[in-house]
Amino acid sequence: MIAPDKHTDIGTSVPYIAGLALKQIAASGIINYDDLKKYLEKQVGKGMGDNFEYALSFLYLLNRISYNQVSDSFIVIHET
Repeated sequence: MIAPDKHTDIGTSVPYIAGLALKQIAASGIINYDDLKKYLEKQVGKGMGDNFEYALSFLYLLNRISYNQVSDSFIVIHET
């Protein structure tokens, strides 16, 4: 899923989508789940499939983003 092979489309890979998501969340400060998904679909295309959710999980597990369940939104965690 994360490790590329010769058949991996880099434009729809988990690390690429995670990078775009992190950049957009940081630029917005806080962004709604649906708004982030629409933005990434515009950037990557409909071919990203489940990689959107995988990318968000990847960033969450790396402790780079935080999810607010009440507002259904994400923020970037700034490590000090």
